Amino acid sequence: MKESFDKLFNTNPKYSTILATILGLILIDNLTSNEQDMLGGWLMLVSQTIVTNANSQKLIESRILKNSININSKELKSIYNPFIYDIDKIRDIILKLYPNELINIKDLSNYLEEVKKKLDKIKID
Repeated sequence: MKESFDKLFNTNPKYSTILATILGLILIDNLTSNEQDMLGGWLMLVSQTIVTNANSQKLIESRILKNSININSKELKSIYNPFIYDIDKIRDIILKLYPNELINIKDLSNYLEEVKKKLDKIKID
């Protein structure tokens, strides 16, 4: 089933937003406000179910990978707590506070990239 969403997952976010807006407008055509309310609530429930599941899965995966990076930690905020984050600066600080976790993430990323290349090669053959 995931393959059927590949185009959606790879669509430019702006175009994806426009498509969702157009689909929403098409869906409300000829519906009463009560019907629109019910349909909207039902679609939000479906969305919330997907998001809740994804967030739970991310939490479990991060615990399995022992990912202990926390940008809300007191330790990090005592070093850097601006109104607007400078992403490069916070990356450097996190690398100093959690050096092993980022190295493991980089190793994992490299490994996944190798696996992807091998899978692509298999698809071609």
